[in-house]
Amino acid sequence: MLSRARMLLRSAITGPVLGRCPICENRTVFIKTGPWLREQFLCYRCKSIPRSRALIHVLETRFPSWREQRVHESSPVGPASTKLARECHHYTPTQFVPDVPPGGFKDGIRCENLEEQTFGDASFDLVVTSDAFEHVLDPARGFSEITRTLRPGGAHVFTVPWFWWEETLVRAVRGEEGKIRHLEPADYHCNPIDEKGSLVVTEWGRELCDFIYRTSAATTTAILIRDMSLGLAGEFCEVPISTKPMSSMRADQGQAIESDRSVRTETL
Repeated sequence: MLSRARMLLRSAITGPVLGRCPICENRTVFIKTGPWLREQFLCYRCKSIPRSRALIHVLETRFPSWREQRVHESSPVGPASTKLARECHHYTPTQFVPDVPPGGFKDGIRCENLEEQTFGDASFDLVVTSDAFEHVLDPARGFSEITRTLRPGGAHVFTVPWFWWEETLVRAVRGEEGKIRHLEPADYHCNPIDEKGSLVVTEWGRELCDFIYRTSAATTTAILIRDMSLGLAGEFCEVPISTKPMSSMRADQGQAIESDRSVRTETL
């Protein structure tokens, strides 16, 4: 049933679509360049893709003052990141470069490991990641560290391929002496700063939001918007928002709270 729905969605877009791009903020034409709409339904003007447009649209509608807030973006790439860098007055971009110590710099870019950041507590109002957490070897540590660096009430706004109808599949783990141990055949996604690509560590399933809550006490709302006039179409275009609690409650305290409070999904 789900595959049929996807096939219908893909075949429904047969030509250019007129609309307004949330990223370049211009009247534009959205063009289908292939069957994988998530990466192949482009804005003619800025060449943005749906998941990036969805992320910016959520920032604009849920966090309209983001331009004045302290924003950390890990692994920036593409038109959405260019917009954040240009318009956010307190924007901190970082990249993960394995051979550079966390907090160091390479080519003018600060290098940080999401699992072990050098930022102080409550350094940011918002943290943005785009398709990063399928590649993090210790996602529990990564989500916990992001929450630590957020002010109380701050939020992690992100995209990730989310197989919400399936169980989470762990494809690789960190083994002895830090070496990667593969549990499934190795799979790589494109990495703009590494021609070898980025190893897919986790295919997130229905446990994603509860996992974030258990490991960081952050409560997650997943936003899914379907709006052709904004170029918001395609697979895996949910934008989860994980909000740090206003209190100092730690993750281990949060485990006692009923898990069904950890996620709300909104389809707009």
